[in-house]
Amino acid sequence: MLLAILVLLEITLYLYPSVLISVYTLVTTLSILIISFSTTPLAQHIAKSVALEVTGYSGIEDEEIIIPITIKNKKALELLRISKIHLNSDPGIELVSYRLHNDLEQIQLFLMLKGFVGTHSVKGLVLLLRDVFGLLNIFIEMRFEKDVEVCIVPSRAIARFGIETLLSREMLYESALTRRKGMGIDILGIREYVSGDDFRRIAWKATAKAQRLMVKEYEGRSFRNIVVVVVLHSGHFAGDPPPIQHISRAIVDLVDKALKRGMNVRVGVITEDNIGMTNVISKGNIHEVHKIFAIVTWPQNPAMIRSYSSSNRIARWFTKHIVSETCKEPCLVALFIDPQDEFDIENLKRLYRDLEMQKHELKIFLTPSTSITFLCNEKISEHLIALLYREKSKMVQITKLYMSIGKAIYTPAYYLYC
Repeated sequence: MLLAILVLLEITLYLYPSVLISVYTLVTTLSILIISFSTTPLAQHIAKSVALEVTGYSGIEDEEIIIPITIKNKKALELLRISKIHLNSDPGIELVSYRLHNDLEQIQLFLMLKGFVGTHSVKGLVLLLRDVFGLLNIFIEMRFEKDVEVCIVPSRAIARFGIETLLSREMLYESALTRRKGMGIDILGIREYVSGDDFRRIAWKATAKAQRLMVKEYEGRSFRNIVVVVVLHSGHFAGDPPPIQHISRAIVDLVDKALKRGMNVRVGVITEDNIGMTNVISKGNIHEVHKIFAIVTWPQNPAMIRSYSSSNRIARWFTKHIVSETCKEPCLVALFIDPQDEFDIENLKRLYRDLEMQKHELKIFLTPSTSITFLCNEKISEHLIALLYREKSKMVQITKLYMSIGKAIYTPAYYLYC
């Protein structure tokens, strides 16, 4: 009613501007005051008329996910228009655009969302409504009765991770264990040196006898199974894009290449909220590696730098558990982790010794969140540089401590190509 009066006054003002200017100003002021007292009940009324058909959606990263919302009370929005919409969710998902569709009795609001890998929780919306004159702004906070879960699967568009990183040049792998030339323990024979042979394999007695360089041929060791364990903390969810996006794509590519070699793979994921593992993955169920990352729950307030990670504390136990379940013979174990302190390093040393006793091969891949962000982000800030220097000193210390047991450790610059 008040808005209709304003329309009539505006027409009158156009015809008789000098007479009604004071009246118009007075009525407008009173109208704004009166309407402002009624905005709270109106907002509550509109918020209660929102309906969701389902509370679970899924999609692929870099693709839009459409969530339809029904606003049953159409009359409440007849004299108001939606100016902006804010999403109440974790930082891993965002509102790209929206569109409205008017039916006879209700309004359909379609939200187009995009997000990073994992499970995101959308708790509600904040609508900014304006009247036709632009005089009044109404903020309506809509809290859904049940959070909407959006699961986003990692993309296979970028394949940059080389499985060759896991094994040295001499360690071959095939679909089954066979007796072959390689870098093992038992000597198969002696042959003449060729360019590229490791000097450590030179057979000096045979060289002296033959008067030319001779090298030993060892029985190679290969692996039929690979166990991949990924340890994630809050810092892996911070940044734009967050490190989890690059880590998940690397793992998806690793699994794909291992399967093409005839190997079996099993993937386990640890976060600060939960743990999960796939079944043994073969060519027939490669979707499981996408699924395990899609169900990773995003934290509400991720922080790039961490001084403690609860997920790191159980990495040794979880890795031993999944290896014992999966590997009935020696297998390759790839652990992706960001150690935070000396306690984590000590656990890695113990894990290496535990697996070595069972003839398994452990490879450590560091996943420092700031370094991955720096490596894969086109925009570099002063704040990021400061964090990078802090993380660099930590990585140097970690590398020295781990190399004390005589094993290599891989940084993101070695295995990750953004």
